Amino acid sequence: MLNTVSLGQRNKHIFILFLLQFCLLLILLAGCGKDNSASKTESVAAEKRIQEETAPGSDQSYSVMDDTGRKIVMKEKPKRIVSVTYGTDEILKVLAGPERIAAYSRHAGEPEISFLSAEDVKRVGKRVENNSESIFGLQPDLVVISTSTGAEALRTLESMGIPVYVALSPKNYKEMKKKVKNLGRAVGEPEKTEKLLQRMDERMAALEKRMRALPDEKRKVAVAFSMTGPMGRKGELFDSMMNMAHVINGAATVHPLGLKGQISKEQVVQVDPDLFILPTWNYDKRSDPKQFEKELREDPAYRNVKAVKNNQLVYVSDRYRYAASHHMVDAIENIAFAVYPELFPEGRPKDQE
Repeated sequence: MLNTVSLGQRNKHIFILFLLQFCLLLILLAGCGKDNSASKTESVAAEKRIQEETAPGSDQSYSVMDDTGRKIVMKEKPKRIVSVTYGTDEILKVLAGPERIAAYSRHAGEPEISFLSAEDVKRVGKRVENNSESIFGLQPDLVVISTSTGAEALRTLESMGIPVYVALSPKNYKEMKKKVKNLGRAVGEPEKTEKLLQRMDERMAALEKRMRALPDEKRKVAVAFSMTGPMGRKGELFDSMMNMAHVINGAATVHPLGLKGQISKEQVVQVDPDLFILPTWNYDKRSDPKQFEKELREDPAYRNVKAVKNNQLVYVSDRYRYAASHHMVDAIENIAFAVYPELFPEGRPKDQE
């Protein structure tokens, strides 16, 4: 009787233990199922986020500062850019490409002021005046103007809801690199921009190495002319380019007018430059460069100036004299070549992209 009871109790205990283990197993399985379900939900959500981020029309916005410190928010890389200045035309052609440009500036393709070819302009198909209504009609997603364009034009374009980028009018090489770099960021092309800046530095280093063969005492003095008279104010871009070409800018050696404006005939005679650098751009269709040269040669005031006596009147294209882009490097090379052709046995430097 005792054995029978003990056996029954032992079986009961075994049954209870089995039941407890079975319940524990169910709880563990339920927990695993919950974890797997949560993991699966998180995986689906992550995949959905990736799809949304890479899908057309997703948020690809970014913000940049223009050269005046204004913050500009771009919804995506601009695809219909309007450039209102010839310098930004040239930078945008390289960094954004013609397929993203809706219009170039009115001077684009003019060979004596622009580095764009007629074919470059043809690929874009439009040139635009600095006119807000004309610009708005092109439905741009970015308009690029310069600090010289004017505050009124900026306000008008902004009132139309158009993102407007204001580019610098550089006065030296460092500022020109900043102009290129900032504009490259604005159009969403940092890698292309860095490569362009690297090419600029490499070419400037090569030119400087070449020019070191010229002793300082052999540097020549030049006075450059626009159609309205001597030019080259101290501290301005042309003055900087002359210095980097190892040419002494005669206009900048005269005080005080060399600091504030054009110098007079009497001051040109006082400087007695080795060369006159002549203009080439018939900007108003009434200014004849050849006639201008003739007038300088025949002007009695310049009869005894070294430049005239030694027949050293040289042309440097206005697109170099008024360079407003990475082509500043081409400008410096060509100024150096015009003044020191003996240092360039291979001939005139070729313009780069």
